[in-house]
Amino acid sequence: MAVNDVQLTAAMRSNLLQLQSTDAKIAQKQTILSTGNKINSALDGPTSFFAAKGLNQRAGDLSSLKDAMGQAISTIKAADKGLTSIESMVEQARGLTTAAYSALGNDAGSIATRKSLAAQFNSLKEQIDKLAGDSGYAGKNLLVGNGLRLDSTSESRTKVNSITGIENARVTNVVATDAYTVRVSGDGSIEGDSSNIADAELAHGLTSLKMSGTVSSSLGSFNDIQIEVRGAAGRERTFIVTDGNESRTVKYFDNTQAVEANLTTAATTGVPQASTVDIKGTVEAGDSFTIKVEGQVFKYTATDGDVSIGQDAKTNVAAALRTSISNAITSGRLSAASFDVASAGGTGSQITLTGKTDTTTKREFSLSAESENALSKTISESFASGTVVSFVVDRKLMEQAANAGSGVSTIEKMVDIEIEVTNLTGTSVTRDGMNKRGEGKLTDGENAFAFDTGTVRFKVDQESIKAAASTSAAANIVTTQVTDANTQNDLTVQFNERNTNSITVKSVNISTSGQGLRLDYAQNDWSDRADIDKAVEAIDFAKQSLRSASQNLSTNLNIVTTRETFTKEFSDVLVEGSNKLTLADQNEEGANLLMLQTRQQLGTIALSLANQSQQAILRLF
Repeated sequence: MAVNDVQLTAAMRSNLLQLQSTDAKIAQKQTILSTGNKINSALDGPTSFFAAKGLNQRAGDLSSLKDAMGQAISTIKAADKGLTSIESMVEQARGLTTAAYSALGNDAGSIATRKSLAAQFNSLKEQIDKLAGDSGYAGKNLLVGNGLRLDSTSESRTKVNSITGIENARVTNVVATDAYTVRVSGDGSIEGDSSNIADAELAHGLTSLKMSGTVSSSLGSFNDIQIEVRGAAGRERTFIVTDGNESRTVKYFDNTQAVEANLTTAATTGVPQASTVDIKGTVEAGDSFTIKVEGQVFKYTATDGDVSIGQDAKTNVAAALRTSISNAITSGRLSAASFDVASAGGTGSQITLTGKTDTTTKREFSLSAESENALSKTISESFASGTVVSFVVDRKLMEQAANAGSGVSTIEKMVDIEIEVTNLTGTSVTRDGMNKRGEGKLTDGENAFAFDTGTVRFKVDQESIKAAASTSAAANIVTTQVTDANTQNDLTVQFNERNTNSITVKSVNISTSGQGLRLDYAQNDWSDRADIDKAVEAIDFAKQSLRSASQNLSTNLNIVTTRETFTKEFSDVLVEGSNKLTLADQNEEGANLLMLQTRQQLGTIALSLANQSQQAILRLF
């Protein structure tokens, strides 16, 4: 025992120990009340502490997973919004096809309407692809597929483009790999659609209307021929024949020529009769002029030479008739005793007839004249494209037409050039310049050849395709896989902390490609009903694909949403269980602290009482 140690009595030491124990318990209760936990460390209760810690850690892990699930839900919702908008655009595209069916005529207005609708369809197709590309969220896009892409090889495209008259060869809407043989054939001969020709003849009073020739190798044309007739009966007629950018104008004068017979000096005894015949108006080839002298008929029909440039047609006609009458007088046909005509003379467009004289009687001769417009005229015009248009103008038929022959007619040109595309299975698709419009007709510009595996497209140059047809040129275009499939856009959602439960939402290809919706560009500007049918078929497939994708997204969204709710609620259960192990009952702990404080006060009093025995010693001094 150290000399400086203070010796306490047994009573004091006992009271002191009790007081120290009470103070320690008071400090413990104060900690419990301030933290709210009855277990604050492993020393407070290792079993409960570690059990609660495990529960809290699991709850924390699940809370992190819940946040990830929330982001996954947003990703799926973003894709669903894109799908809804794409479905709306597909419905708009369907409306365009309905409008195209309503404009299936072969007149220029209907053709232009369908071409415009096809352009709008193509614009919608491109917007669908852009919308699908914009539907990503947080680096994931569930509408762009797995990256697999098929396309034609550049080498094969180059080979097809090397064919004269073919450009921009490619394959769109590639569903599967294939090889296509492109072949050009035909002699380039030209003819017109028979029904169009019949309509034009009926409308303008034409006969023998014909289109012929051979399309040029460098200036060929598939353009329709247009014939416009201006003017009315009794007036000048103008025929304008047009082939593409080339136009020819032909004049035809209707009923303006005339012949007039006049008596200038009446016959008397000893005085001869003098009469004149005048050729008047505008004379054209085919116009006929008739003079009847003493019952004999002299008729002349104007020729192309009479009316050619630099000629005076009326003078030429008068000269021909004058010669004919003079010859008749010279030969005796009009100089016999029974005839009263002595001579035929005159200048220019006038014919002068002089009668015989007699001192005992007057010598009169009969004279009359009439003219008739050419009943028909042959017109033939050639164009640089190789097209020849010829027809005969029938005056009477023209005048009898309901529109008096005026108006515009269009004749579809048929050209013997065919382009055939054949794939590996032997399926062939042809577009032929001899077909009527609406039946797979070959045209200038882009032409489409649709197969189950893809659509072969290239631009046909009407001015030079004949050169390829002359050699039966051919080449192959081949499709192959150009990119591999991947999972970079698939969305994997983890459902538990051990990663033993998860779901993968696969990205769906909602692009318009052959690997997606198979919604191809409008074919051939919708020139054929079959082209519109193809678009409708593609729209139906796209709608089914969109419905399937929407259902898949909805199912996955429901699963992830349900798991998110479960994870939240289950995390709350874990936290609640942890709290049951560690949380203190504030009322109970407050009562305990009050009891300990009372005990502390009593202990202090007891220690003071125990100390009084020591203080009594001081009274002895």
